[in-house]
Amino acid sequence: MGKVKTGAYNPLPVVPIVLVGANVKGKPNYMAAGFVNGVNVKPAIVYISLNKKHYTPQGIIENSTFSINVPSANYVIETDYCGLVSGKNIDKSNIFTTFYGELETAPMIEECPITCECRYTGQKVEFDMDTIYFGEVIQVYINEEILGEDRRMDILKANPIYYSSIENRYRTLGKDMGPAWHVGKQYIPKQTTTKQAATESKYHCDIIERPAQPALTIRSRVSSIALARMIGESIFAVSQYAKDKGYAPAGLPFVAYYDFDGREQDIEIGIPFKPGIEGGNNIKVSEIPGGKSATYHYIGSYEKLPEVRAALKQWLDTNGYTISGAIYEIYLNDPQTTAPENLETEIVYPLLS
Repeated sequence: MGKVKTGAYNPLPVVPIVLVGANVKGKPNYMAAGFVNGVNVKPAIVYISLNKKHYTPQGIIENSTFSINVPSANYVIETDYCGLVSGKNIDKSNIFTTFYGELETAPMIEECPITCECRYTGQKVEFDMDTIYFGEVIQVYINEEILGEDRRMDILKANPIYYSSIENRYRTLGKDMGPAWHVGKQYIPKQTTTKQAATESKYHCDIIERPAQPALTIRSRVSSIALARMIGESIFAVSQYAKDKGYAPAGLPFVAYYDFDGREQDIEIGIPFKPGIEGGNNIKVSEIPGGKSATYHYIGSYEKLPEVRAALKQWLDTNGYTISGAIYEIYLNDPQTTAPENLETEIVYPLLS
């Protein structure tokens, strides 16, 4: 069996993802981290390795305490969100329920089945990019429901999240949880999950009646990384096919989003035309559904569209509307000639009548 050289990097297949907690400027802050482990048994000493640009180390130095919280897979979105945004810009104190233990200044997370509070030993190791901080574990807190009959921790009940840097995926014990540093984009801050906040949100849909419209489309499954390229290539292919057939567009390019399996998005990309069109090869005749629909006119970068769609769905749920099919994005201007902040997109949700 031969070996293949693949370069110098951290080759560990998986590492546990934890949430490091620290009080920064009087507020609990949590960040996702994968470089964490134990280095001594008695006393119990652990280390965490954090990038020098992170906000959390300020709290570790300020209070000489920090916590390590092991989230369950039920909180993969919240966990990833804590790794996507910085406490410098976003208040993360209300994402979880915080409690304190014997040290009084190490914030811990009620929702995590395993937590521990640590006293910073004052020892650290500096590297070019990261700093390693060492802490003595003062107390470990375990949710009672994850204890087995022998009162020992049942790891299957704890259901921790593992990060595979080689694949850039989150996994449980064999289960794929979705792409790392991406699924957290689905997180909706708590202030937008209440009925009052949804009512006051800047994302308000217009409820209208839309006519059905035929279209030429290409449907495929695509990863998040390849999504933009697939949209561009498919719109070009449909345009060229229609030109060869002599079909004049009756509307603007669109993408319909169907299900997401954690790896790939099921999408349909197309252009609307008048009735009487025919498909060919992988280009099919489809129909943009008519009837009762919720619409929103969004102006801004395409990168924000997943966040906007999530907020609009929350508004629809809170206000009693039921989505009946794929979500449509209709692109109102050309991204090749328009600045990202001036891009215009009409987001359409077909609704049950």
